Amino acid sequence: MINKLSMNDRGDASFVSSVARSLFGDGTTNWGRVASLVAFGAVASQYLKEKGRGHCVEQVGQELSTYLLTEQRDWLLNNNSWDGFVEFFGVADPESTVRITLMAFTGFAVIGAILALLI
Repeated sequence: MINKLSMNDRGDASFVSSVARSLFGDGTTNWGRVASLVAFGAVASQYLKEKGRGHCVEQVGQELSTYLLTEQRDWLLNNNSWDGFVEFFGVADPESTVRITLMAFTGFAVIGAILALLI
């Protein structure tokens, strides 16, 4: 994708808007597409930085923000903004999973011990 965009020839980050319009061009918006656009921006920024064009990285962020806050604003607001993003992609806290498992194991052990004493 980076090579197709000829990013070396451009002096600005307008390619971000082109990619965004293409990505959302069918009228479908979802968190997967939003995440894909942000991931593309990160990869493009890294590429630009490696090519000595680090000054363009801020422009990439501005283009992403402008597109999302204008073209996708209503959808973002209707889907709880970035809190909705976190809820959608949320991962269970590993510590709480381990804690719950240990509590359940301890509970079963205590119940087993009580039953053994009663019998």
